[in-house]
Amino acid sequence: MQPRLHHYAAMLIAAGKPLPQINTLKLEMHRRNILFIVFAIVLFGLGGGRASAGKYTQLAGVIHVHSTFSSGKYPIGELVSRAENKGLEVLILTDHDQVVMEYGLFPFRNLIKRREERPSVLLAGPENYLAEIERWNRQQQSVLIIPGVQSSPFYFWSGNPFGKGLTAHNIRKELLIIGMHSPSDYYGLPLLHGRLSTRYAKGFLPRFFIFLAVFVLSLYLISQKGKIGIGGVLLAVLSLAMMVNHHPFKSSRFDPYHGDQGAAPYQDVIDYARSKGGMAFWAHPESNYSKNGVQMGPVKMMTEHYPDSLVDSENYTGFAALYGDTITATKAGLHWDRVLSEYCSGNRAHRVWGIAGADYHAEENGVDLDTYQTVFLVENRESKDILQALELGRFYAVRKAGGFRLSLDQFQIKDAQTGHKAIMGEELRVDRSPVVEGRLSATDGGHYSVAVSIIRGGKPIWSFEGETPLNFHFVDSKLWTGKTFYR
Repeated sequence: MQPRLHHYAAMLIAAGKPLPQINTLKLEMHRRNILFIVFAIVLFGLGGGRASAGKYTQLAGVIHVHSTFSSGKYPIGELVSRAENKGLEVLILTDHDQVVMEYGLFPFRNLIKRREERPSVLLAGPENYLAEIERWNRQQQSVLIIPGVQSSPFYFWSGNPFGKGLTAHNIRKELLIIGMHSPSDYYGLPLLHGRLSTRYAKGFLPRFFIFLAVFVLSLYLISQKGKIGIGGVLLAVLSLAMMVNHHPFKSSRFDPYHGDQGAAPYQDVIDYARSKGGMAFWAHPESNYSKNGVQMGPVKMMTEHYPDSLVDSENYTGFAALYGDTITATKAGLHWDRVLSEYCSGNRAHRVWGIAGADYHAEENGVDLDTYQTVFLVENRESKDILQALELGRFYAVRKAGGFRLSLDQFQIKDAQTGHKAIMGEELRVDRSPVVEGRLSATDGGHYSVAVSIIRGGKPIWSFEGETPLNFHFVDSKLWTGKTFYR
């Protein structure tokens, strides 16, 4: 009989509450925001992997950081200094790839238009961005800097450009692209207003050839005398303008004038990033920043929550499960569980991880560079090891509060009969009830009460409370079949 395969992912939600000698009011402000997201992959059946957390080193890092290359306040060098002072060892920069909005008038939308552009990686030059990152990696060894971008692949217009109500939709529906290392990879991103590309030329050529044929006809008409010749000149100018306006070398298959295009523009970026060895993460799927609209001059910016994109898209590596705004996709049975269940049932090719997204621009509103941390488990302190841990899910996410954070010193799932174990991002086959065990502590060595909840297959199965440092051990003896996950 063939062994059946089972996938486990585990997430611990830990709310820290101090003992009486700590300022309880201050912690009450933070306690609901201390969140751990932890994964382990387990295959049900015969014995499998033997990995353990003991061979890995934990490196505290921060993902989704902006510098002066785009909307950040600090240059890369100062960010490195601040990270070092905070005890961070990994800095994943995600400056905006491009910050551009255009509105063009029909039928010459690409010729008669207004364009607004702000600082970005593509405006400054990806070669300069990558060179500056490399320069700071060479100059110091305290903080590993990894390049990435925050990408806004698409938006669409509604309303009247000559009246009130002109609205740009989904401008804040964004992805984090991490791990691309060549300037050409960034120039080639399939964005609405990116560089000329032959990628989609085949689809645009038929329309272009129609205008080309009209232009050729106009040359014949010009050779005629009288009104026909004059008409030929007008037709030549018009067809030439249409050829330029509808050239086939566009960077995206889409334009902002035909409504919402669903997941397709974002899927193009996800697939492109993966083809270049990069990873894509949904940035802040339930941010309230522009949910109800933000007026900027004559234009309203509106981006509704988009947790459904976690389900509608594929091949991405993860999403911001912890950040400084609303998040419901991590609740039991909702979007995260849906995509993990799809993976378990064989209907999704890739596992989906949850990161902490700092969206850091400056020290403001009580948010420091180290408030939202992603802690990586690596064998070596090198960029490739960080990227591998990110790809495999060998990390956890946590919010720092009150000058400390929780540390997941150990988390593993074990086959009690064979002793084989799996930690975050690894796989294991078991033939008996799996054992979930781990250890939580506080980085300041303090004693704090914590509440832990574990979900399997989208349903809570175990909750308990304790005090740091806390060891926990749970035998999941409830019968279940098929492939499943813990989180």
